[in-house]
Amino acid sequence: MKIALVSDWFVPRLGGIELQMRDLALALRERGHEVRVICGVPGEAQVDGIPVERLPGPRLPGFGIAFTPAVFAALRAAIDAGGEEVVHVHCGNVAPIAHHAVQHCIRRRIPAVATFHSVLKYYDLPLMALNALHGYGRSAVRFTAVSTVAGAALRPLLGDRAVTAVPNGIDLSWWRRPDGLAPRGDGPVEFVSVTRLQKRKRARWLVKAFAAAVQRLPPGAARLTIVGDGDERAAIAAIIRRAGMEDRIVLAGRETREAIRARLHGADVFLLASKLEAFGIAALEARAAGLPVVTMAQSGARDFLHDGEDAILAADDAELAAAIRRLAEEPGLRRRLAAAAALPPDGVDWRAVAPLYEAEYQAARAALA
Repeated sequence: MKIALVSDWFVPRLGGIELQMRDLALALRERGHEVRVICGVPGEAQVDGIPVERLPGPRLPGFGIAFTPAVFAALRAAIDAGGEEVVHVHCGNVAPIAHHAVQHCIRRRIPAVATFHSVLKYYDLPLMALNALHGYGRSAVRFTAVSTVAGAALRPLLGDRAVTAVPNGIDLSWWRRPDGLAPRGDGPVEFVSVTRLQKRKRARWLVKAFAAAVQRLPPGAARLTIVGDGDERAAIAAIIRRAGMEDRIVLAGRETREAIRARLHGADVFLLASKLEAFGIAALEARAAGLPVVTMAQSGARDFLHDGEDAILAADDAELAAAIRRLAEEPGLRRRLAAAAALPPDGVDWRAVAPLYEAEYQAARAALA
């Protein structure tokens, strides 16, 4: 099948949508499909052998968002000229290219699947306007979301239409802890978080919860390493200094996937404090690496985590801090959660996820046959 993956974002920009699109393209190609990416990010014309059409034109300074008619004209021309049998659009929070692609497919009756990667919790009026103007809810487009949480937030856009939850995919075998890897020796309980240092990801609140949890523990009892970067880094570093936690909380910056995997294999617990988390790919990668996860109960990660078994899902920041303290103080609890986390999670390997999208592609084509 010839498939076009369309989004505002793609590598070399790094984030959840960008890496998921690349990995999906590779998984589909491995299954015999011909895949092309159309995106709004400058870069190379090929990524890992996948052809990429990068739309020309100016972007909104500081945001990189397309906003001129020329960009959308180029998008329509790219879709029309490609001859793909289905267009798979990937939508984030602010995604003019993605939504224009959906609208073009509706008007031209092009088989399309639209996947939502964000929790659009505070976008009710814009979503209702999009539906009123372009008929999303009445269209033949197949709508999916990366979690039940993200899907539930689409009601203003789609009304009572069903939204299929298709999880993000990973290569489970690549993330698994090697059988022969020696267990960690004595030392602090190693907590790790992988997240963008942006307000929406709530890294400030993670730092505050960790500081509250360990402030009365002996020095060297627990340590948190935060992997990632973003515009909140300076503010978070200041919070760490004011709390006197420079020896217990480390901002490691951005790291490669290989370095992140090695860090997960050397840690005891994974932490994530974001509430508006559509899926939580970093939490899934940690879970695949065999780590118990502590995150918020509102997160889409609850679709693949099990509270009290391989994870602790906190209702608020006080519960987050309490969970961190318990895991720092109770080795038995850590061992019990880690034993459950040692089992691979179900339904998230690309061998399971790619066929789900193939079924959506076939349904999109059948709807317009």
